[in-house]
Amino acid sequence: MKNGKVILISSFAILLCIFAFTDLQISNSLYEPTNKIALFLQAIGEIPAMLIALFSSMYLFKTRKNKGSRGYYLSGAGYGVIILLFAFIASFMLVHYLTISKFLIPIFMICFIVVCYMISKSWSKYDDARLRDIALIGLLSVVIVLITFNLIKLGWGRERYRHMISIGSFEGFSKWFVPQGIAKSDEFMSFPSGHSANAALIIWFSLLPEYFASLKRKKIGVWILILLWMIVVPISRIMVGAHFASDVTVGVAISVTVFMCLKKFIWKDKKIKSTNNHEVLPYSVKY
Repeated sequence: MKNGKVILISSFAILLCIFAFTDLQISNSLYEPTNKIALFLQAIGEIPAMLIALFSSMYLFKTRKNKGSRGYYLSGAGYGVIILLFAFIASFMLVHYLTISKFLIPIFMICFIVVCYMISKSWSKYDDARLRDIALIGLLSVVIVLITFNLIKLGWGRERYRHMISIGSFEGFSKWFVPQGIAKSDEFMSFPSGHSANAALIIWFSLLPEYFASLKRKKIGVWILILLWMIVVPISRIMVGAHFASDVTVGVAISVTVFMCLKKFIWKDKKIKSTNNHEVLPYSVKY
């Protein structure tokens, strides 16, 4: 485990050292703002993270303790607000990036909430502390990552590649490790990549094979899909000129770090004892 962390940290460090000298060249080579696949990934790249938070909130809502107490109702109200918030964010992202009617936002919200409710309902039949840990890790990961990268963006002020292209000047280009001050606008919020950070939160799905017996043999497949998503979404961000290679690398690093820390403190490396109940869950069979 320690060797894995060392390799991971070293990999991020090496990439950032390389990108410190090659950021601009990489963007020049990959820039293709009209690429349909890149634009599609721009629209859906962050959706999984929002749905993870939505689903996790829904599950925690349905498994609250001490029914009838003040805490029970207060936590219910809190989770309710969070559920609506993430349903709205996910829906707004789709409408915004796909440039479709805003009147579809309520419809998307209802669809997302219903789907997450159905899955959380099947999970809540098994009132398990381990499942609550998984849900808590999911919710906190998304919230902490959102706050973290947005605060850094506001204070770093790195100009986006696409903005440099639009004004026909690269004088504003800066290396990733040099803060440029408070961001003047969204075009100066290149570092780090929010899309990449949110896309990397799909790493949450790696917890499922460690709990559900039916997914244990599919662990490698799950990891392949996770890594694929964590690679293609960041690359798409470079292609549309929204970020540099170092921006997306730090975005992914933020999410992986937050996830690993939360897993360590919440999960506490407890050993899971699979039961027959876990093996018959309908969604575990589908994954």
